[in-house]
Amino acid sequence: MAATTLTLELSPELAALFEQYEALTRVSAEQYVQQLVEKTQPTLEAMVAALQEAGDDEAAVMELFGKKMAESMLRQQQAVQA
Repeated sequence: MAATTLTLELSPELAALFEQYEALTRVSAEQYVQQLVEKTQPTLEAMVAALQEAGDDEAAVMELFGKKMAESMLRQQQAVQA
């Protein structure tokens, strides 16, 4: 699957903050956001799975989300220990 480009609009304050961060770390705003999104992929996967399972039951979404996150964390811990 080809990579998808996402365009974000930043407030002037946030853009300035990212400029300062890049000057100090040599990590661009694009790199920072990409790494952040990649690290939160398990959270997004858990939310999507919970929404799919819950269907129209909004009350069940957060319970399912918590369960999916716990399962994800357990898999990550087991992978580290292996």
